[in-house]
Amino acid sequence: MTQKLKVFLLISILIVLMTHCEPPMVVTKWSGQTMGTFYHISVYGPEMDEARHLQIHDGIDSVLQSINQQMNPWDPESKISRFNRLKAGDTLDISPEFARVLDISGRIWESSDGAFDPTVGPLVDVWGFGAGSKEKKIPDPHEIKTCLEYTGFDLIGWEVTKLTKKDSRVRLDLAAVAKGFGVDAVSRYLKSRGFTNHLVEIGGEVFAMGKVKNRSWQLGIDRPEDFALPGESLSSVISISGQGVATSGDYRNFYIDKGRRISHTINPKTGEPVTHNLASVTIIAPDCARADAIATACIVMGNTAPEWLESLDSVEGYFIFRQDSVTIRETMTPGFADYLVK
Repeated sequence: MTQKLKVFLLISILIVLMTHCEPPMVVTKWSGQTMGTFYHISVYGPEMDEARHLQIHDGIDSVLQSINQQMNPWDPESKISRFNRLKAGDTLDISPEFARVLDISGRIWESSDGAFDPTVGPLVDVWGFGAGSKEKKIPDPHEIKTCLEYTGFDLIGWEVTKLTKKDSRVRLDLAAVAKGFGVDAVSRYLKSRGFTNHLVEIGGEVFAMGKVKNRSWQLGIDRPEDFALPGESLSSVISISGQGVATSGDYRNFYIDKGRRISHTINPKTGEPVTHNLASVTIIAPDCARADAIATACIVMGNTAPEWLESLDSVEGYFIFRQDSVTIRETMTPGFADYLVK
């Protein structure tokens, strides 16, 4: 046997042995509750034992607990609840994470001309959609006018570690961006632990990284049918990797008053529920926090949202307009088509 043949056989044997030693690639999942909703996480990688699975689950919960302690308005001891009790001119110490969420919110508030506004909570409450609302009813015009006096993101101010307000009645609610921020934070945690193929979802907001079984992660976009369950009827399917995805719509949270459809989406500038026919928008962006906030802004803006979206860098959108009770019209930004599963 020649020396070259011996070397070739040795290499072949080593390759076979290495192949057989590699652990099987599987999808490992975690789930739980956070921010008043549920999270679902999938990782594609080598099979792990129970101890490792529990360790990662604890790490995920730790990341989310930290965000909850800062930005959960239903926790009376959270940072945001303490801010909401502040008097005008008082200051509150905040973390760099909190400041980062405020920075994202401020940029989108400004870019959307106030369509996205995390101080809109009191208006949501008076229309009957807040967590503490006793009944869904059309409010007195005077209530709306009063709420508008202290609605506006320009009524709060922050620096790197300090947060303050100009009116004691201002209330901050970061729900339309905090879930997306939480998704991004969990994704960063998983990446730091070596999981480069994963999908993180919190309350329908998603970030996907890497691949699963040699293909990008696939997500369904729900058809906006009133009270339909998630995944019950799909309009399209997208394939993503390295992007955040968020969807906002008016088809799961509304009520009818004297034949008028009252949407839970309140225009922060008018104090009234939106009346346009944009039923759903799905946003793809480099991170989920921005996708989350941009989707909310779009569902407030309605027909002008597609034009605004095209002015944003690295952001794509898929819009579903309601034509009548059974007919819909779909449109998208030019780059969104690249993500559609044909």
